Amino acid sequence: MVAKKRNTLRNKASQKLLLTTASSSSSSPIISSNDQDVRGSISELPPDPKAYLHQARESKKDKQLNKQLSFLSKMKSKSTGKESNFDGISKSSIRRRKRKLRDDLKPKMEDLLTSLAQEQDLKEHVRNNQRQRDDRRGHDVLCQPKLLNLLSMRNYTNMNEPGSVIIKKNQPNIRNQKGAKALSQLESKRFTQVLTNQTFQQNPFASLREIIKMQKR
Repeated sequence: MVAKKRNTLRNKASQKLLLTTASSSSSSPIISSNDQDVRGSISELPPDPKAYLHQARESKKDKQLNKQLSFLSKMKSKSTGKESNFDGISKSSIRRRKRKLRDDLKPKMEDLLTSLAQEQDLKEHVRNNQRQRDDRRGHDVLCQPKLLNLLSMRNYTNMNEPGSVIIKKNQPNIRNQKGAKALSQLESKRFTQVLTNQTFQQNPFASLREIIKMQKR
């Protein structure tokens, strides 16, 4: 349902007043009692509390148009890019300028040649260092023929990295209670043996090295 307007009576009264004033001014200056009553009733009416609802408003299309115009004006005022410098210039000159800018961004041949020369120098320096290292290694190997024989042996070629401990099989498992107890007993025995050893008392670090070597065998 369409809501009814609540100012129809007020509008009718105002229109009637305008018509009566126009007719009275044109015909005769005599005003009837009815006209006076209508004027008095209209003047006595209170102001419309919802008059702001019936004021002229901005339509949706007008709002969109104003937003578009404000946005375009703002963009035009704030545009400081490359395109803003091309106002009033022909298209061919714009293309030439853009091509020049692209060429300036590309790497130049002189810079490429200098970088290649530096790379060649660096490669030559690395090669020289590698040759010196190879010469030193060859000299050390020739001076120590016994070391070559030791390294060629099977036991030394399959050696593990330093610091690693080989886990031997058929050992008590620490995850169950019985294996943990057996391991603790073995460790306590070895601890007492190491402390009572005379070589350990004289040089502890050397004896530790020997024990580690024995474990890794």
